[in-house]
Amino acid sequence: MSNLYQLYAFVTAMGWADSLSERWPDAPLVGGYRVLVFTNADYPLLKEQYPTAEFKELAVEQTINAMNANELGPFVCSLEQTKQIMNHFAPPEQLTQE
Repeated sequence: MSNLYQLYAFVTAMGWADSLSERWPDAPLVGGYRVLVFTNADYPLLKEQYPTAEFKELAVEQTINAMNANELGPFVCSLEQTKQIMNHFAPPEQLTQE
């Protein structure tokens, strides 16, 4: 039995609204992109279901640069990469005591 793990894909908000919002209705918005969650087992099936999509697997900085340039995804990332990208666009608020 293979090990299942989650993958994440950043897709443009427009692309999400056009064809992905029913499948991923609760996808959070980060830096103008929606974050989709799926498993490594689903990945090959998604590539078949969306043959015109160019699935990109880039380093964190490359993904951030591509998102800043409003490039089309989907940008597929691991959990750790996704955390770094999300923190870049929405840094965790620092706790302050008054």
